[in-house]
Amino acid sequence: MKSKKIDPQRQIVFTSTKANSSIRHRLFFFVFILILCFLVIAIPLILSSYKQYQQSNDALIEIKLLKALSEGANHISKERAFANKLMSSPPEQIDQRRAQLLDYRAQVNQSLNTTIQLLRSNDNKEIADYLITKAQPNLNLARLSVDRYAQTQPEQKSFQQYDRAVKQMFNAWDYYREALKMKIINSNQQDDELFRNMILILLVSDLRDQSGRVASNIIASISYQQQIPEENRARSLQTQYQALYLWKMIDTLQTQYPRTAKYNYLYHQVKIQFLDQGIGLVSGLIQESDRKQPYSLTATQLTEHLVKKFSAIIELQSYLVKETLDEATKQQAEAKQKFITTVILSLLSLLVSVLTLHYIERYILSPLIQAREEVLHLFDPQTPLRQKPKSKRVHGEFVELFDAIARLRDVLVEKDKLELKLRKIAHTDTLSGVANRKALNAYLEERVAPYSNLCLIMLDIDSFKRINDQYGHIVGDDVIQAVASELIAFESKFDLVVRYGGDEFLLLIEQITQQDALDVAEMIRAQIEAISVEQQIDVSVSIGVAVGAENWLALFKKADSALLQSKAKGKNRVEAALS
Repeated sequence: MKSKKIDPQRQIVFTSTKANSSIRHRLFFFVFILILCFLVIAIPLILSSYKQYQQSNDALIEIKLLKALSEGANHISKERAFANKLMSSPPEQIDQRRAQLLDYRAQVNQSLNTTIQLLRSNDNKEIADYLITKAQPNLNLARLSVDRYAQTQPEQKSFQQYDRAVKQMFNAWDYYREALKMKIINSNQQDDELFRNMILILLVSDLRDQSGRVASNIIASISYQQQIPEENRARSLQTQYQALYLWKMIDTLQTQYPRTAKYNYLYHQVKIQFLDQGIGLVSGLIQESDRKQPYSLTATQLTEHLVKKFSAIIELQSYLVKETLDEATKQQAEAKQKFITTVILSLLSLLVSVLTLHYIERYILSPLIQAREEVLHLFDPQTPLRQKPKSKRVHGEFVELFDAIARLRDVLVEKDKLELKLRKIAHTDTLSGVANRKALNAYLEERVAPYSNLCLIMLDIDSFKRINDQYGHIVGDDVIQAVASELIAFESKFDLVVRYGGDEFLLLIEQITQQDALDVAEMIRAQIEAISVEQQIDVSVSIGVAVGAENWLALFKKADSALLQSKAKGKNRVEAALS
């Protein structure tokens, strides 16, 4: 039979006992073993508390770096206001505005250089290098574009040059924002609340920039007192939507945690000053442009008005940064105190153990046997000492479990994407490229809103049977595809475009008045009337419009009745259903 391998330390104890050494020597041996076991317990505790202290210190440094980066982002975003004032100023104010801009640029440069040095000194060389090689060159390029515009003679200046300078300032901020993103992605922050605050700081920084873009997208048009181009108008509206979306994200994240009175105050200030008043001001200017009215503000006045509105956003960001810094500082102090306390208690416990065992050695001999058995018991696999490695394995198993969950989540995401793709294929009419009746059924099944606010536009191609009979079904298919292409061009106005039958289409719109629905239908009718299909076939459609009903069947009947009226009155016209 193979002999069982005995641990050397256990063998020493066994040999010592068997040899019947003196009580003193045996007790010294037990004291040594006990101290060793205590150190096995105490040292990991000390190292663990030190690791927590180090992590809290790293977290504090990360928050300080994020603060520096977010302030840099704000500086670059604010520089746009100075640049806009310079570019929109009359000749007599150019020198004053240029001096203000140059003075502020010096502050921005100093802030960027300080941030880069801070990053380098805290082992963030990658982000520091990114700022040097990417962010700063793009900022300098944007500044050059602003300066060239400002130096151009008034008669040679153009809207396009102004707008290009604004876009390049946007681009400069986008590059700097990437450094903020890199900082958060590379963060080793393990505290959920601190990490949540880091995300909030990034989102508020994004909100600050988007709020500036709301006006900057239209400021060139206001400066030149000309109608806002559709591209700039769309950018401004998109920026408004992005700002509102960021605000919802900030609100969603913050609702998971208690709100202070200060946060609530700043929260309402941002909502009132920027979301309500600031965006409303820009929206009013866009409406003035749409109505071809003179602008109520100059470009400089718009900039000055909105700079005041942005102060609430900056204050909110400063508050979040301060709260996060305070929390990180508090955690660092607590972790440091815990580490010091652990070390002191461990040393005191060790000292007490030594003194106690010394007392036992001198004055108590009877517990010696028991003490020996307890020390031997320390070598049993079921003892707490044997459980220390097990706790480490448990930690590893949790890591593997979370990895497995992450992999499972990835698999489910891919599965959802595949299902979405398959559903889209199943719900799309292959000839026209719009939704089919299956998609319509799915839409109606999922819809929970009342039908009183739903508009149905029913569209039918005039004389489609004659086209098929005279020119063939291939040409008929071309006609269907041409009509569908026009509907797709208007797709942003609809909630759903459906090919319901051979030459019949349904258009569904939520929350629209009957007059607006008739206007949309008339636009579609006129656009289709203007299309040209091979062999110069005249294509027209008859349209019936119905808004609101008790249910889908009633709405469908109303639209169908209106379509029949359109056909009866000579086709190629729009008819509204009777109330």
